[in-house]
Amino acid sequence: MKKKTGRAQAALVVVDVQQAFSVPTKIVEGIRRYSRRFRQRIFTQFVNPPGSLFRKKLGQGSCAPGSGDLRLIVRPDPGDMVIRKAGYGLKARDIRRIKNAGVTRAIVCGVDTDACVLGVMFSLFDAGIVCHVKEDLCWSSTGLHEAGLKIIREQFPTPR
Repeated sequence: MKKKTGRAQAALVVVDVQQAFSVPTKIVEGIRRYSRRFRQRIFTQFVNPPGSLFRKKLGQGSCAPGSGDLRLIVRPDPGDMVIRKAGYGLKARDIRRIKNAGVTRAIVCGVDTDACVLGVMFSLFDAGIVCHVKEDLCWSSTGLHEAGLKIIREQFPTPR
């Protein structure tokens, strides 16, 4: 059950935790438990359309529209926001949707730390949404998790 309080809370943004990526069970279960603390949850879902640069330049064939790869591993509840994205970050229409929901602060977790997590954080920050990463609930399939965190720590420092 989600924690309900009268005080405004930050939204949790769960980035691309979907069937296509072999996310460690420890991360998935951690996100499931942690996400219950949030009244507002936002899930992103990477979709890789035919002809994308992900296919042409990076050789990534997963996440085709309509494929089982798209299934979110941590299931959204009714009322949670799901944003389909075809790139690393969020589009202006997605940011408008988030802002229209009253989100001014976000905690971000998910995969890949060095790519989509970082891209989503830059999108949020550029839109004026204060964001922080939940480091222990992020992961990278590329082995660049620590490198991604190093960039995130520099660009999005935790308040003192």
